[in-house]
Amino acid sequence: MIRRSLLVVLILLWVTFPAFSQEMKKEVGIPKGQFTFAPGAELLYRSYEKGSFLGDTYGMGPGFRLKVDFEFSGYPGIGVYFGTQKASIQPNRFLGGFFKEVRMPESGIYLFHQVPVFENLSLRGELGYGQLQVIHGLSPSRFILDYAHFSGGLVANYTLAKEVFGIFDLNLIIGGNYGFLNGNKIVINDLDRTYVQRATAVQAVFGIKVRYL
Repeated sequence: MIRRSLLVVLILLWVTFPAFSQEMKKEVGIPKGQFTFAPGAELLYRSYEKGSFLGDTYGMGPGFRLKVDFEFSGYPGIGVYFGTQKASIQPNRFLGGFFKEVRMPESGIYLFHQVPVFENLSLRGELGYGQLQVIHGLSPSRFILDYAHFSGGLVANYTLAKEVFGIFDLNLIIGGNYGFLNGNKIVINDLDRTYVQRATAVQAVFGIKVRYL
């Protein structure tokens, strides 16, 4: 119930952002149409829903993500990301105790729309699509599971310093998102298919971003 409520809130925020954004721009006075790009680095923690293969099989640890935003100020933007997260393998009936190490790299793209709230604070909604790999073991004896990851989230950006050297703004980032994972290319028997191929996840992020002017 909580997960569904969170998803509904994210969708409502995304839908109402454009109208809210126009009003806030009038008050804050952010120049519209200025092209910027903004690389960033984030610490992340993602937790998978229990009752799914991903949630029951892996004990999740911290991870990181590198991102780059591209936008014309005042309009929706697009970005790309790459990240990975540490995990441990819990006792389970599928992997048979053959693997001791697992990595979870992911890369993808996202759309975002950013709304200024105060002079140094803005909120942004994100909708993303990525490819997650669950890599067990080391080459040449690796076992890999592939998942498509659809996500939506809300992120707060706080400006720590403006026009540093006249070149960039430095921002603090904190936020979270909710995602659906689909591993429909994983070959598994009919009885376990939904358990292995489907999952939901909640993710929290904290990081910094350099926004070049």
